[in-house]
Amino acid sequence: MPTLDDRFKQGQEMRAKMASGDPTHFTLPGTDQLAPDLKRIIDEALFGSIWTRPGLELKYRCICTVSALMALGETPLLRRHIERSLNVGLTPAEVVEVFIQLTFYVGVPATEAALRITKEIFEGRGIQFTPVRVYDTDRTADELYQVGLEMHQQHMGEVTLPEDSQHPDSPEMQLERLINEYHWGAIYSRPQLDDKARAICALSSMTVLGRYDRQIRRRITGALRIGMTPTEIMEVFIQLTLYGGYFTTRTAMQIARSVFTEQGIEK
Repeated sequence: MPTLDDRFKQGQEMRAKMASGDPTHFTLPGTDQLAPDLKRIIDEALFGSIWTRPGLELKYRCICTVSALMALGETPLLRRHIERSLNVGLTPAEVVEVFIQLTFYVGVPATEAALRITKEIFEGRGIQFTPVRVYDTDRTADELYQVGLEMHQQHMGEVTLPEDSQHPDSPEMQLERLINEYHWGAIYSRPQLDDKARAICALSSMTVLGRYDRQIRRRITGALRIGMTPTEIMEVFIQLTLYGGYFTTRTAMQIARSVFTEQGIEK
């Protein structure tokens, strides 16, 4: 069992890795001055005990954290973690794509705020980022819808519709069509992120926002479907503990455990 000093040392090493020489990444404005005990606890528990855990690559821990902070609207810390993500190897295109991926989960205002911060960071670092347009506007709406259904099937399995809204002209079905066209068809089909990263974006944002209905259960099932291991899924939730709170983490882990049991998976 590592000592508290061991954990602190590990935390400082992880901070240094993510800071890439920037000393401001070791500071917690306000906390440093008002709650030094809390600063030490954060260094031990978050950076020394959670960020250093095996079971989930550092790249995916960064995507998990950035997704959660964007969903929560925590823009000052989001800025710092965008910088850290770039420092540990995420490409500018991957960072941008995380925010595009989250649009239908957290909304356009949060996406615009995150992209504005990202643009400022790129400009401050002298990153010359030229986005590549991949959205095919020559497709018909029906073709886009079919792509969406295929992506939905790939990531989530059978496409299910609300039981009480099957009429094709109902508002619910009109919205369902729009989501399948743009969320699944236009966004999930983009090439810049792998399937695991997209699943982590969804799991992270849904968890910190407290989405505990059948949607997160289906999203956990979908994560298994595209190749995430039970360990990786559980590590996503552990990673979120000190960003979204342990109530959300515990609930999500209980749901995941139930899904694993239903599927005959031992974890």
